[in-house]
Amino acid sequence: FIIVDPIHCLFLGIAKWIVKRIWVDEGLLTPADLNKIQAKMNEFRVPSDLGRIPGKINCGEGFSNFTADQWRIFFTIYATVALWEHLSAKDRKILTYFVRVCAILVSRIVEVELMREAHQKLIEIIKLIKEHYGRNKVSLNLHLSLHLCECSYDYGPLYAFWCFSFERMNG
Repeated sequence: FIIVDPIHCLFLGIAKWIVKRIWVDEGLLTPADLNKIQAKMNEFRVPSDLGRIPGKINCGEGFSNFTADQWRIFFTIYATVALWEHLSAKDRKILTYFVRVCAILVSRIVEVELMREAHQKLIEIIKLIKEHYGRNKVSLNLHLSLHLCECSYDYGPLYAFWCFSFERMNG
């Protein structure tokens, strides 16, 4: 019996996979794009209690060493504005669906209808990835994401049992 933090599955598994293994590795986000994305993000002013994204978008292979919490912040605050102009229509759809899923799943209070919406959007994301990038881009974490809503039904909002505060303390 293994306990897995569902939010780590969502952000270190899926968010990282979509951005790094699909958009960066497939050449959709070039090093020049990563520099523009970093510059756009540097224009944002967010409250300090939300955490921050370090200036690592354009380092190494892109998005270097983001924690799950940094991926959460990236997708809930920055992603739509920072990535939109760099993505094709099909990838914008993946982005839009994933941002919506994130907004629903990180909420402290979640309604059953919203959980159904999140689950349906996760299915659509997987279908889009499979259709446009092939089966080999559908990772185990994408499959596991289809069980996030079940976790929430069983244990309450994912917010109640994620490990971000522990991750922050370990820095």
